[in-house]
Amino acid sequence: MKNTFYQHYIKWLRDFFYIGQSEIADTLYMSVSAYSKMEQGKKTIQDEDFEAIIHFYEGRKESYSFCFDEEKEEKANALIRQCIVSFVYRSQKEMLPELENYLSDPTNLHSLAFFETKLLEMIYEYFADLPFQERLPFLLEHMDLFNTTAQSMIYDLYGLSKLRTYDETAIECFQTAKSLSVLLNIPGWLGLIDYHLIITYLRFMQPEKSFPFFEECGKDLQNSGSHRRILDLHLNQAQCYMKLGLREEADSLFQTMLQTYNQVEEEDFLKSIYGNYSWNQLIQKNYSFAIDLVNKALAYNSKFPDLYITLAYSNYQLGQPEDALDAIAAFRRQNRKDPRSKMVLKFLEVLENFLLGRKKTFERLASQLLLQLEKWRDLEVDLFVYQMLIDHYTGMEDEHSLCVIQAKLIDFLMR
Repeated sequence: MKNTFYQHYIKWLRDFFYIGQSEIADTLYMSVSAYSKMEQGKKTIQDEDFEAIIHFYEGRKESYSFCFDEEKEEKANALIRQCIVSFVYRSQKEMLPELENYLSDPTNLHSLAFFETKLLEMIYEYFADLPFQERLPFLLEHMDLFNTTAQSMIYDLYGLSKLRTYDETAIECFQTAKSLSVLLNIPGWLGLIDYHLIITYLRFMQPEKSFPFFEECGKDLQNSGSHRRILDLHLNQAQCYMKLGLREEADSLFQTMLQTYNQVEEEDFLKSIYGNYSWNQLIQKNYSFAIDLVNKALAYNSKFPDLYITLAYSNYQLGQPEDALDAIAAFRRQNRKDPRSKMVLKFLEVLENFLLGRKKTFERLASQLLLQLEKWRDLEVDLFVYQMLIDHYTGMEDEHSLCVIQAKLIDFLMR
């Protein structure tokens, strides 16, 4: 394992400092071909050769130094495991000071824990809600240098990165993470990976595949004592009921969660309940109640963009177009840039043009949106768009276009 580390580290080091192989080969009194074989893993790197390469760089680069402390790797792996535990308990933010302290020590990076430290840099960025995806290719390229615990964390974060971009192969990443975690004996870790699988299946409108995971996931999280994650799981179970068309079961679960919300130390969970509960009421055409629930979620400073779909569309259905337009304007003023918010705005613009009677613009935007919704299935506004198109063509007495859109609606419902 140490020889594999030597091989990959000296290759990284040479690329980082833009040093030619011939310069290093001269230092070792060997041919360029022989040195190249060391970087390729075709020739064993002796400890003394590795030390000579390190001394070469230390002599050439004043700011560079390598720590040969063999305990560094063990300490880094212990910290990775600690990060996983904090992830299970949703206490990632509490890990940030310790991670900052570790990463600020230069002897941790250029050491036998170099690759583990690179992983910890990515974990820190994820925990701090910073972009972290750019580090993944490097870690995946050097996967064989990590122990099973670290590998499971990498694949889990890889899955989460794909989930952010609505890439369905996130499922495969989580499945790999789970297979690596079976024998790790980290309380709650398997449960958290199952939880990530659940939200992925729900995201891609496969609630029937998520349903079998709830019991096993709940048991693992319960045994680990991760009560915050259990609350998240209940919320996703309600979402699963909604996507399966079990509206009453979802309502019952939302009501139970609202009665017991005082278990939570933060408001995030409560606003999530109100947001999801409001959507369930929208689908059931309880528009006034849906608006009340949206306002409660917004009172807790919820940033979930779908709330504005519920708010605008409910007001439209209640015959309150001005209130619907006000909701659309309020969302537009927020100038959100994340992908989901952009999709929400596209729906709101379709509704806006419908309400303002901009017939040609409405038809064009509605047709464009229906094509884009094939990727954004979990936005679940297809039926709303179809209904507006049906009302639009009915009002215009355009029977041909009406028949075409009704046929498309039937095709959508039959999928």
